[in-house]
Amino acid sequence: MYPAYIHTQTTARNIDHAAIKTYQIPSLILMEHAALKSAEIIEQITNTNQSICILCGPGNNGADGLAIARLLQPKYPNLYVVVPEIKKMSEDEKIQFQMIQNLKIPFSQNLPNVTYDIYIDCLFGNGLSRDITGFYKTMIQDVNKSQSTIISIDMPSGIDSTMGNVLGCAIHADYTISLDCYKQGQWLNEGKNHCGKLYLVDIGIPQILHQKCMDKIKILNEEDIHLPNRPLNAHKSTFGKALMIGGSQNMHGAIHMASLSAYKSGIGTLTLMVPECISNVLAIKSDFYMLLQCADRNGIFSSKAIDLLKQNINNYSIISIGNGMQKNNITVALVEQALKSDKKIVLDADALWATQKNIELLKRSETTILTPHIKEMSDLTGIHVSTILSNPFEVARDFSKEYPSCVLILKSSQTYIAHQGNVYVLDAQNAGLAKGGSGDILCGIVVAMLGQCKDSLQAALCATYIHSQSAKLDIDSASFMPEDIINNIPNTLKRLRS
Repeated sequence: MYPAYIHTQTTARNIDHAAIKTYQIPSLILMEHAALKSAEIIEQITNTNQSICILCGPGNNGADGLAIARLLQPKYPNLYVVVPEIKKMSEDEKIQFQMIQNLKIPFSQNLPNVTYDIYIDCLFGNGLSRDITGFYKTMIQDVNKSQSTIISIDMPSGIDSTMGNVLGCAIHADYTISLDCYKQGQWLNEGKNHCGKLYLVDIGIPQILHQKCMDKIKILNEEDIHLPNRPLNAHKSTFGKALMIGGSQNMHGAIHMASLSAYKSGIGTLTLMVPECISNVLAIKSDFYMLLQCADRNGIFSSKAIDLLKQNINNYSIISIGNGMQKNNITVALVEQALKSDKKIVLDADALWATQKNIELLKRSETTILTPHIKEMSDLTGIHVSTILSNPFEVARDFSKEYPSCVLILKSSQTYIAHQGNVYVLDAQNAGLAKGGSGDILCGIVVAMLGQCKDSLQAALCATYIHSQSAKLDIDSASFMPEDIINNIPNTLKRLRS
């Protein structure tokens, strides 16, 4: 699988420039690769009896369009090219334009009055930096009104390729073929809705140029997942001794689901530290975990829980805290006690709210994995929800730089896993996970992977991927139950190991 990176406009252009200048790959060769790969996809999603109009702007995106026209012409008899600014062509575009003239491909400088079945948008691509006005704005508005299929090459024209904002007006594409890498603006703000279905094509730029980038954003795929070995001569302590702290009288299901998913995912031993008022319920639900009971007050942990944790914390290698605890001063104190320890910590649910009170404790030297959804991330950092949604890449990256021993798993329709400035994106939207309990299941898998993986980032990547894959069930998403996902974890692990 071609490694998929997401870059800002500047980084993508710098990589393209380095391929040409440093690696001496002629721009016309990169352009030909882009045209060949794009033409292959266009042929897959269209029929040769459909009419095609290719819109070519004044630059290398327009040159890509001319090259695509040359490659499509033998199979598409009704093909037309619009080249509005012949006098402003780049040098590469002039070469491509000469070729389509020699091949007698029909063209004009204006959009024809007839409507075409397919419009291929090669107007502005990745390089646009100002609002679209005048002639091009009218053209884009006319194409959008056409009800035809629109395919954009690299970026829908009019979308800022870094932030995904509309610059004056923008093409509403049904498909976008991204060249070499994804552009950040394809994933943010209006860009998400204007791109339609995204494709990514390899145009021959050396992968090392992506790998050398600071603060990389990469699409998480199966090749990034390295499940820890399970040696035949191992014993239970080999795979981690975990203490899960959580639960309350009204929310005992959360910690039960977290514990069940941890056990299904391979944790060595597991103890639940819970208020005494729910210990009998949990004992009935399962007999695989041990219970560390604490006196409760009004259905939550009493203040005695703090001393109980101090007395027992050294018996464990991993501490998970937050599931079903509720927001109160005891939760704050327990989270503080956990973070002051030298144990690997997983913070979830109400523990994330509690951490905001002592957020500097995240600068500890030992691993901390945090699993907030967008609202919890806002509570944790004080950053407004709308700001996080407008650029989760930047928020996740900045957080992971400020707290370098932390691994952040930021949950939304996509999931962002960030560590020391690098971000992985899991693009696996699933309405079945939009239910209470799915976050608790992820927490449990994280705990299990942390007990088995030597590397904390790899533990987070494995857990997030296992969680997503286990939710790929052949049932209606409305009918998902937490147990369905948990019961599918063994199948996912077996497939990933094979």
